Amino acid sequence: MGITPADWPPGVLLEYLLLRAFQLEGAEVIWPYRVYLEGVLVEQIDGVLYFDGIACLVEFKDVTRPVDSAAIFKLKSQLQRRPRTTIGAVFNTGRFSGAAASLLRMLPPSDVLLWSGTEIDVALRGQRLLEGMRKKLRYAVEKGFADVELMKERNV
Repeated sequence: MGITPADWPPGVLLEYLLLRAFQLEGAEVIWPYRVYLEGVLVEQIDGVLYFDGIACLVEFKDVTRPVDSAAIFKLKSQLQRRPRTTIGAVFNTGRFSGAAASLLRMLPPSDVLLWSGTEIDVALRGQRLLEGMRKKLRYAVEKGFADVELMKERNV
């Protein structure tokens, strides 16, 4: 028997784990929800984080294959309907495809932060998810690219 209830869909454990970890670090968390327009489902939001005056839509991917550009494109389209100050973050237990990283660089603004499995693991163990978000956002502001890997920067 697993550690999650049998009726939980795939990926929900990752959502719960990371949202709760952000909450414990002091972020205000909005748990997963759906957006309807005139009775039609428009979006499924994995969660929202509020910290340091920042609003961040989050997307979680718990898959073994590399995450492709569709996840980034989806989040960027969701951001287009929100105030310009809203950012996004994709948390992925594995890695991102080369196409995903290329799309992120070619489709400004730099408003979607990428988290790989290794980065998530290190940040969770050190209770430094918010610190990682701040560093990724700072890099995006200063350099114009949102795909910094914290492990390469040795900043987490």
